[in-house]
Amino acid sequence: MTTELNLSIEEISRIVAFLGYGNPSAPVWFVGIEEGLGNMNSAETLKNLKARGRFESTMDLRDAHLLLEEGGQPIEIQNKRNFTPVWEYMSKIMLARSGKSKSEWQNLEAVRQHVRHKLGRANGETFLTELSPIPSKKASDKTWMALFKSLDPELCTKIKDRQKALKVLLGKQTKLVICYGKRPDEFANLFDIKWHEIALDVFQANDPRFLLLPFFGVGNISHSLIGTLAQTGHLSRGWMPDSSKQAGPTVKMTTLTSFFLTPNCAR
Repeated sequence: MTTELNLSIEEISRIVAFLGYGNPSAPVWFVGIEEGLGNMNSAETLKNLKARGRFESTMDLRDAHLLLEEGGQPIEIQNKRNFTPVWEYMSKIMLARSGKSKSEWQNLEAVRQHVRHKLGRANGETFLTELSPIPSKKASDKTWMALFKSLDPELCTKIKDRQKALKVLLGKQTKLVICYGKRPDEFANLFDIKWHEIALDVFQANDPRFLLLPFFGVGNISHSLIGTLAQTGHLSRGWMPDSSKQAGPTVKMTTLTSFFLTPNCAR
């Protein structure tokens, strides 16, 4: 498999230096653990890793995927019918954040239209990035990371350089940074923040722009949680524990805590 990977040091460097999709100056960042490989077979994965060796440091989500293939065809997001739940939950959050009604942001076709035309776009309102620049089938699969390390002895140094670049890229204009997945310590180390739990499996940082949510997959994050976060203002710009807001923060904390005491939340 190592010989099949067939990446040059320059290509590996560009893959590792890739920071994310969309607009780095966007008001909302989404930060995951690593990019998934979707339904690609092994041959497509190898070919697409090679294509990623031509990525710029940041790219429009649609433009980047036109360089990749699935089922033998370029991935044209604007023509796709189905998407990874991760992207769909991002779009649900963005629609809820924009003030759309529950029926609107839960409407599957409206969500998919948002993915097709607005999510991760170069001039849009979102930036999508990951803790690790090395794609993987799932978080526990370290196969590709091991292969990259075998090809490039400087990989760990390059990954650390990428982390520094991400921290520099995050500007004050970004109002909300949503991390998702069960790696709280890694997110905290990347952005020099400290988490405090505001409800079960929901955390906010000492920098109130940062939220840590469950993984964006069916059975992990719920529609009820998204609706509650929108209603309490957490999706607008985070919750600032400021006495000038009078009773607002207490109400918000109570709302979230009460939500998680209710079993079997609707999804």
